[in-house]
Amino acid sequence: MATYYCPAHADALGLKAGIDTSDLLGTTYQREKHAKHTSTSGSSSEGVRTVFDSNSTAYYAECIRATITHGFVELTGQRKNILFVPSTGSALGVKLNWGVEASKPDTIVVVKTSQASAIHAFLDNSSNYSTSRCAQRGCALW
Repeated sequence: MATYYCPAHADALGLKAGIDTSDLLGTTYQREKHAKHTSTSGSSSEGVRTVFDSNSTAYYAECIRATITHGFVELTGQRKNILFVPSTGSALGVKLNWGVEASKPDTIVVVKTSQASAIHAFLDNSSNYSTSRCAQRGCALW
C-alpha cells in the first residue's frame, strides 16, 4: 500500500532532498528510459508504454526537474516516486496498450530508486491519485 505526502510536507520531511538532477541522461539506463518514453517505436510489442509529446532531451529533463521541485511523493516499500500534475486534464503525451492509444496522461512520474543514477520519468493519469491524501495532515496532494 502506498503512502503519499503533499509537496509541502514532502519537502519538510526531506523526502525529495539529495536528488541529483545535474545529468539526467548521463547513464545508459537513463538514455534507454528517455528513448523508450519519447518514442512509439516498438510499442506494439509492449503491454503498456507512456510516451511524452516531445522527444527533446531538454524537455524530458525539465519535466523531471519540475516534478522534483513541485511534485508530491509516493512511497511504496523501498520505492519512491515523485509525481507532478501540471494541469489536471491537460495531456502531456499518450499511454499505449500494445501500441494502441489508451489515454492521454496528465501526470509526470519520476521514479527514484536506491541507485543515484537510476532516475527516470514516465506518464500516468491524475485520476489514479485523485482520492489519495497526504499522510501527514490529510491535505490534498496537488
